[in-house]
Amino acid sequence: MPVRWVVCDAVGTLIYAVPDVATTYHQIGRRHGSVLSRSEISTRFSAAFQEAETRDSTAWRGSDGNRPDTGGTLLTCESLEKRRWRRIVDSVLPDVDSPDACFDELFEHFGKPSSWACFEDVHPTLTGLQRRGIRLAIASNFDSRLHTVCDGLEPLRTIEHCVVSSEVGFRKPSRSFYDAVLCRIGSAACEVLMVGDDLQNDVCGAQSAGIRAALIFRGDCENLPPNVAVLTELLEIETLLR
Repeated sequence: MPVRWVVCDAVGTLIYAVPDVATTYHQIGRRHGSVLSRSEISTRFSAAFQEAETRDSTAWRGSDGNRPDTGGTLLTCESLEKRRWRRIVDSVLPDVDSPDACFDELFEHFGKPSSWACFEDVHPTLTGLQRRGIRLAIASNFDSRLHTVCDGLEPLRTIEHCVVSSEVGFRKPSRSFYDAVLCRIGSAACEVLMVGDDLQNDVCGAQSAGIRAALIFRGDCENLPPNVAVLTELLEIETLLR
């Protein structure tokens, strides 16, 4: 079946934080009394985020390492997503004077369109796909703030659907999340291509729902998994479809 829909992940695929996450945590942390250096914060953020992702991976695959069809226990909602980020912030900035105020400022910051930018290949890629009659959607592990972010970024305004984990009740790579994506866009799995920068969340998760998937990898292309379609830039989607 030909692809009728291209569904993209958001952060790391279409958009990136400006300034970067470590710099933002450092700047806001300092305003709230943190004395940690930017490099320390960068290391702590990577560790805290990876811990959260590992916890999700364990839930998805189950304690015995097998991947259940239902996607494990990756249940979520607005309050759970906020709680998840609160744990990360507390781990990254344990020395602030007012943890509540620091978290609130960070959470608000990353909900603003001005805190994000689109990669240079986003606009020409999306425009080219739409000219070919391909319909577009976003599928992201995020919360309702993503709608405000996307509405404020010109290249993303024409995307038809933005499916957010906190609103459908499941996080990627849950099969239930991808079933919700298919339901929202009203399409069969065989007519969809998922593109994202995370092998497990965006590729393996989509494939578990019968959706074709490609990995966008903007860095060094060594040691990539075999038998996975890999893009070095989004413009290669059109070549892949052909």
